[in-house]
Amino acid sequence: MRNFTRLNRSIGRSCTFSLIDNAGDPVQAFDLFVGGLIQEGLSAKTIETYSNHVAAFLDYLTEAKVFGCPCNQQVILAAIQAYLPARMAGANARGEFNIISRQTLGQRRISRDSAKNHASAINKFLLDSDRHQLHIQQIKEWESGFSGDTPEVIFPASQRQRSSAEIKKISQNSMMVNVMNHQPTVAAGKIVRVTGKRNESNRDKDFPAEYVLPLLDCATSARDEALWSLQAGAGLRPHEAILVEFDHIDKIRRSVVVEDPHNRRFASQMSDEYFAMWKGRTMSDTYFIPILRDRFFKALEVYIRTEFSPQSDNNFVFQSLTGNRKPYALVSATSRIKSFRRACRRLKNKIPQINIEIEEFTPHSLRHFYGTYMLNYVPVGRNTYGLRPKEVQRLMGHKELETTMKYARQDKISLDAKIIFMNMRAMNEAPEVDHLIKWMADKYSEHAGRLMQVLSERMIDND
Repeated sequence: MRNFTRLNRSIGRSCTFSLIDNAGDPVQAFDLFVGGLIQEGLSAKTIETYSNHVAAFLDYLTEAKVFGCPCNQQVILAAIQAYLPARMAGANARGEFNIISRQTLGQRRISRDSAKNHASAINKFLLDSDRHQLHIQQIKEWESGFSGDTPEVIFPASQRQRSSAEIKKISQNSMMVNVMNHQPTVAAGKIVRVTGKRNESNRDKDFPAEYVLPLLDCATSARDEALWSLQAGAGLRPHEAILVEFDHIDKIRRSVVVEDPHNRRFASQMSDEYFAMWKGRTMSDTYFIPILRDRFFKALEVYIRTEFSPQSDNNFVFQSLTGNRKPYALVSATSRIKSFRRACRRLKNKIPQINIEIEEFTPHSLRHFYGTYMLNYVPVGRNTYGLRPKEVQRLMGHKELETTMKYARQDKISLDAKIIFMNMRAMNEAPEVDHLIKWMADKYSEHAGRLMQVLSERMIDND
């Protein structure tokens, strides 16, 4: 960073950092933002990601001379709204803000999906700053004649001499709030938005069921095979999977638990024996799809025997396979995604008839697969398949059912059949049930044919 130095610090049990400017003063707005993230109980990974995004954003605003300096509100908004387009632009893009971000600060180019994550962090920072109302308290201390009728000039003439630190603090904290106060149409929503058409031909985000096992065959390490089996088989989020520790795995019961601080899975129903085992941490059992559970424990055994190197400072299962063997959670998400997509490309080379852009998937698609599988295909009785949405919500650890339904979509074939049935009833046509059943059977047969083809190829490979 050009305008700030990171200073590591601890807040309770959380390890984070402060920003110290080039004059040696801390950025209070940033510290309050990070403190708010910790108070909300967000995961350590989310806190780290949001803190990094906002730190880069403030470095850019400082270089653009709109953070820490008295500035016209129109200029502030222009700089804020130009930030993400500048980060997504090419290295040779021209324009004042593009040059600041990409050339002066050397900020790397980000994808549209990554920009949406940056936008979430920045919008939260701006909204939280508005809530704190720091500038109002400070203005009352230093100003007696402030008027709210002149929004274009955020800082009127001072009535007494202020120190540079005072001016900087007022400027920093009032900048975000004035953006909110003078933008009433967006104050309750988002200030920073990611616009433009999504460059994605594959709209189905769940990894195709017929290719999950072949994908695992394309892993080049037992670690990746175990990790992806865990994500697909237990529906864990990527950060949950890479943070699994050895005492989360019960080899006797062949089960895996995951941290569940908000009791969104089954933490409250775990026995006292297990509660004591995890030293008071709120953990929850997961439901592991049997075939993927077997694959996980088999790959885990190979990984521990041939690739894993025990470390004295942590108990994480997954680690980097090179260098100092740091926890895999400390490897960038970009590197983990690239590794996954390389396996997807190997899969497509192995099965050329794949007619989707499978190399565009990310590890998170395995969680989508889990949700779709549990909603539509998991056997729950004689000739009965699929759990209720509320049950899938609990298994996936979602706070809201709406979130679950984004992951676990209703089977399209079954839904198409219901639409045809409704249309026929609306037109007063008697539904020809036999024809409808045959149409569904033909559709399922096409899908089953693809599954059987993959299965046959696997059997040939195993002979």
